[in-house]
Order: sequence, then structure tokens, then C-alpha cells
Amino acid sequence: MAGAPRRALAIVLVVVLVSSGCLTLGPSISADTDGSAVFESLSAEEPWASEHVRVNATLRSTPAAGNVTTITIIGENKQEYDTVSVGSGQSVVPLWVPTNRNATLVASNSVNSTTLDTLNVSTGGNQLP
Repeated sequence: MAGAPRRALAIVLVVVLVSSGCLTLGPSISADTDGSAVFESLSAEEPWASEHVRVNATLRSTPAAGNVTTITIIGENKQEYDTVSVGSGQSVVPLWVPTNRNATLVASNSVNSTTLDTLNVSTGGNQLP
């Protein structure tokens, strides 16, 4: 019966999010990764989102991608939204990107303070009123 309280909590959370107008169903992310030295692909990983979309960023097998130590998400307001550390050899990095907004992903090497790549992204989905 441990699942019943979790389901009830999830239902309450969804009701609160819907009533506050902060729920997006089927969140998505789009970006042109063809010219990226670091990012191979991006995919939204959950069936719904509130303030941010959980995204998996798959990194390329390139020297630039191998040198990434952090990915910073910059919001539309040009402010830092989040920074995620990237482990040595890590090929898939979970990110949290603002929902229904444009953002920029900045891949960098914090050891020598160099920017290795930037990628403009856009998130979307079916936003409930």
C-alpha cells in the first residue's frame, strides 16, 4: 500500500499545477545540433513539466565534448538559470531547461575557463491554462 500515498500526492500536485496554470503536457525541446561540436542530441524525458523541462543532453564523441566540465543554462533574460557539472567520460547529461521559453546552453571547461560550444534551444508543449 506504499504506492497509494504516492499516487494521492501526485494527484494533488497535478491539481495544484493545473489550477495555477503552470502545467505543460508533452514537453519538447528543439535545437539545431548539426553544427555543434559538443551536443549530439537533446530529448525531453518526462510526460509533463512545470517550471522546467527535464532534458537529456547527449554529448558527441569529439575532443571538444570530452573537455566539457560544466553546462550552463542561460534563460531568455540573459541570467543563469542552472549549471550542471559534467563528469569525465559522461556522455548523457541531465539538464533542467525553462519550460515554454528560449534558452542557451553553454558548454565550457571550468579548469581553463574556456567556452567550448553554445547552443540555442527552445522548449514547448501543451501548456494548460
